[in-house]
Amino acid sequence: MLEMLAVIGPMFLVIGVGFAAGFVPRFLGARDQLNGFLFYFALPTFIYTAMVTAPPTAGFPWLAVAVVAVVTPLVSVGLYYGSHLLGARGREGAASTSLAGSFGNVGYFGIPVAISVFGPEAGLAAGIVHMLHNLIYLNGYPLVRTIVAARTEQSSAAEQAAAEESTDVPAAAGRSGRAPKTGGVGHLLRTQIGPILRRALLLNPVFIAMALALLVVFSPLGLPAMINESVSLLGQTAVPLALFCVGLALHPAIEGIRSGGVPKRLIVLGTLGKILLLPVLTWLAVLPFYDQLGPIWAGTLIIIAAMPSSTTVYVFAQQYEGDGRLAASILVTSTLACLLTLPLLAELLL
Repeated sequence: MLEMLAVIGPMFLVIGVGFAAGFVPRFLGARDQLNGFLFYFALPTFIYTAMVTAPPTAGFPWLAVAVVAVVTPLVSVGLYYGSHLLGARGREGAASTSLAGSFGNVGYFGIPVAISVFGPEAGLAAGIVHMLHNLIYLNGYPLVRTIVAARTEQSSAAEQAAAEESTDVPAAAGRSGRAPKTGGVGHLLRTQIGPILRRALLLNPVFIAMALALLVVFSPLGLPAMINESVSLLGQTAVPLALFCVGLALHPAIEGIRSGGVPKRLIVLGTLGKILLLPVLTWLAVLPFYDQLGPIWAGTLIIIAAMPSSTTVYVFAQQYEGDGRLAASILVTSTLACLLTLPLLAELLL
């Protein structure tokens, strides 16, 4: 364990430096600019380089795709309905718990950890897993919450129209008692779902970099050496900057916790889901196919499943749930817990 802590420990130290820097207003105020550079330049070039320089694999790893596509949403759904068992406050925080308890910090933290533990051979595996997480959460969560919000709005409009009809008050939809038209599915696709898909797929630099890397890896195409060297040079800034930004992100998360009103049972449920339930279920899913996947793919799938909650969960919870304090709490507790769980898991895997 001490050997693995020596590998992973420096990463947590950089996170600590970022957290300490957050006490200086100059650095905390530059958080958005640093994240912008990381998201649009450093992280895409790092992921591209890690994927294209990894040793070649025989064919596309469909088994790995299947494991992530089945286990990760299964944990999300399980946490969502598990939260409902904790009473009214559990139902209110079910969406945030589900998101924070299954959406891991794969890009900023998971890929560097996987490469540090398993070597450059893990670059391609970690990049593909990151792409799948982006597809599931950066697309799936906004889509699901947008559709749910639209259905809730339609139901509220129908109830209001029915109430107005029953009290003999002229309704916006007329005397028929029907809900006002909201534009239907086509309107929802054009105004809300379409923009989400464009931002998450067509305009997402990380997704574009991963798609380009897959094209280079699984086809005879390639970029000129000068471009590859420039991309590699830019990508070298990603790991320290990403970890530094994780430390900065802990400040708004902690402020959200200090404001109070966060159910402790949901924090425990989301944290255990992220650092225990998801990696254990991933391990159980990988075990029957270990020979087909091989140690690098199998180990990468498991260790990335054990990553702490993503910093994006706070942003999503704030945007779609109106309150990011619960997601922030799970982000902080899972990050701190991983200081112990990740070295243990890495030791077991190796």
